[in-house]
Amino acid sequence: MSEIRRGALLSYSTILLVNLSGLLLTPFIIRSLGNSEYGLYLLIGSLAAYLGVLDFGLNNAVTRYVAQCAAKSEREQEARFLGAALVVNALAAVAIIGLGTIFYANIDAWFGNALDAGQREQARIMLLLLIATVVLTVTSGMFTAICAGHERFTFPKTVNLVRYLLRIGLVLAVLHSGGGAITLVAMDMILSLFVFMANFFYAMRSIGSRFNLRSLNIQIVRSVLAFSAWVFVFAVIGQLQWHSGQIVVGKTIGMEAVAIYGVGVMFGTYYGAFSTAITGLFLPRATYMTVENASPQELGAEMARIGRMALLILLLILGGFASFGHEFLQLWAGPAYGAAWKVALMIMFAYTVPLVQSFANQLLEAKALFAFKAKVYLVALPLGVLLGYFLLELLGVLGMALGIASGWVVAVVVMNFYYHLALGLDIPKFFFTLSKGIAPAFVTCLVVAGILRILPGTGWPVLLAKMATFAFAYSALMYRIGLNDGERHEVKVMIERLKWTHA
Repeated sequence: MSEIRRGALLSYSTILLVNLSGLLLTPFIIRSLGNSEYGLYLLIGSLAAYLGVLDFGLNNAVTRYVAQCAAKSEREQEARFLGAALVVNALAAVAIIGLGTIFYANIDAWFGNALDAGQREQARIMLLLLIATVVLTVTSGMFTAICAGHERFTFPKTVNLVRYLLRIGLVLAVLHSGGGAITLVAMDMILSLFVFMANFFYAMRSIGSRFNLRSLNIQIVRSVLAFSAWVFVFAVIGQLQWHSGQIVVGKTIGMEAVAIYGVGVMFGTYYGAFSTAITGLFLPRATYMTVENASPQELGAEMARIGRMALLILLLILGGFASFGHEFLQLWAGPAYGAAWKVALMIMFAYTVPLVQSFANQLLEAKALFAFKAKVYLVALPLGVLLGYFLLELLGVLGMALGIASGWVVAVVVMNFYYHLALGLDIPKFFFTLSKGIAPAFVTCLVVAGILRILPGTGWPVLLAKMATFAFAYSALMYRIGLNDGERHEVKVMIERLKWTHA
């Protein structure tokens, strides 16, 4: 099995584990902490998320440059580049600590009206722990990016899977023993240290990566920053779009509204994770194709192939959640969380097209054309947050989600014109290829879901039976109608390999 297939399998295993554990643990966490402390936990996590983008886009730059060096077998050039990357990483750590200190100093000023004295003290402690966690995560990410550049996905993704297995057990133990949000944050910091150490030793010993600081060239540092600057800007915007929503909701409405909005965002981001488990593995492939001067037609065919793989998974989740998600959330978290269903659906609809086009995003990175996309989102998404703020009074948390999703959709439309003009991709052909077979199969699946919804019965057993029936019908219809002959052949080969493995 290739590294990409193993990486995809491990990514999906991790995502399933994270999502299932989230589904099972989140109600337990909410009830253990209470709505108010859980909202505070999400609020401080949103502040920390801003710190996480201060890697200056380094991970994408490392993957791109290492992949280029690997394609040309230039290990010494790679070592010089990694020395420059280490300097940039140190600058990122300093920036994270500096901005975190500013957040720490302004907790009282920013949230004095929304948090009491005890909550503000909790917030300060959690923020200090999260600053250390973010520094470890950003540094660990550089070593994960080195592995990705060499298309060595198995080890870092196995480590990530182990991390989440450990986290499930530790969360249960912490909450069962009466621990609170601070203990949960401290636990995550320790797990981040474990991941950092594992990835560091693997990159240095198994891959043989080196950091050449003696021949450090300031021009290389500048080239790293020049490439990663716009990736960094885009990452900042990515945090802005949803986490700013949580902060605005918290300041405007209160902590319980943050909890409801945060649950909707959580399900929306789970949706995106299922797609990026596949598409995130293809930046090295995009770089290799760029180095080899692949034609726009070849790039478009690869983009459609990857997009169809992603869409098959996304539509299963989108169709199932649209049909059964409202009842699921009310049973799962309580009647107060019904509004989170609409928030999550807004995010899922807004995410779908950019997720299936993520290979185009990786081509922009590989060709160093990312600046335009960052500029488009830099304008569109803050305007979306502003629109959400004005819609809050009228629509509540749904207004914030609607505003941000509107900004996202505008940016996606603009980017499709850019993909066509700058990369030479035939976007109409892409959408035709993407939907061929899949669209009629999905419409049929929605009809099946509509019939299942009107069947009598409530509660977990009935809901799970309906969801299982929908998943079975979706799989059968997509296999018979949605997949083309080549994709059906790949499915048959995969099934045969699994049979052989377990024989």
